[in-house]
Amino acid sequence: MPSNYDEVFMHQSLLFDDSLQDLKNLRTQLYSAAEYFELSYTNDDQKQILVETLKDYAIKALINTVDHLGSVAYKVSDLLDEKAGEFCSEELRLSCIEQRIRTCHAFMDHEGHTQQSLVISTPKHHKRYILPEPKLQRVILL
Repeated sequence: MPSNYDEVFMHQSLLFDDSLQDLKNLRTQLYSAAEYFELSYTNDDQKQILVETLKDYAIKALINTVDHLGSVAYKVSDLLDEKAGEFCSEELRLSCIEQRIRTCHAFMDHEGHTQQSLVISTPKHHKRYILPEPKLQRVILL
């Protein structure tokens, strides 16, 4: 199971890294497009067509960027949900271990009390049959 988990985690990490790299590439592409349109605008006579093309390109690039950001946000959210699930699972496991330890302690305490009660020697006769010597009688006899 651990190697399978490691493979899944590595795959998710690679997908996340690819998404971030796509965002970086998109930024580079947008800067290149801006420079191209800037140069074309100054050198081209058909400025209206160029402006419309630039608008279309900017809208598509913006949609693509938002789509990538949504994809990255989804992957991060999914990864966090998975980690939260693992945390809850580990918390439950820890709680079970703590409960077992408390049960063992309670059992040991009970056994200790039982052993101590066996060590205590109780008198074999009832107290009312023991006649204490009165102190006064002893003093008088002396």
